[in-house]
Amino acid sequence: MRTRRTDLQGRDLATGQVAPFPHRWLLAGGLALFSLVSPASADETIFGTWQTPDAGIVRIGPCGAAPCGLLVDFPPPPGTTRQTATDINNRDGAKRGRRLLDMPVIWDIAPAAGKAGTWSARVYDPRRGVTANATATLNGRDQLTLRGCVRVVVQFCETEVWRRTN
Repeated sequence: MRTRRTDLQGRDLATGQVAPFPHRWLLAGGLALFSLVSPASADETIFGTWQTPDAGIVRIGPCGAAPCGLLVDFPPPPGTTRQTATDINNRDGAKRGRRLLDMPVIWDIAPAAGKAGTWSARVYDPRRGVTANATATLNGRDQLTLRGCVRVVVQFCETEVWRRTN
């Protein structure tokens, strides 16, 4: 049996088609388990839609084996639209032609060991073309602090606060 990997919109990553959900009983069981989660722990999730300081909108949710966040809206660079803007700042020249819209900008999201409300992840900043290891910390329900670090000669770190929009 082939494992089907889908994006946040339910499209099969291999074919681009909307993936059907063949096991309705599995969905019902998942909903039953979800109802057992206390409201406090359900609120302590980073799943949702977030606005970055530069007015980008990132939707974090299931993406195959680990959650990820897709860039679903942003102010396009001059002379482009959201649909035509590409990854021109990527340090890898082969990736500069890929579209920014629906691009994963945070992935491999996993709970940080021993730190409630904190996750480790990989992040990509399309403004600078930089990929980094990051920590995401939920501050209340509506604020997510991301700290990404890159080692050049010394370690550079940057912190951003994202605000929940949903």
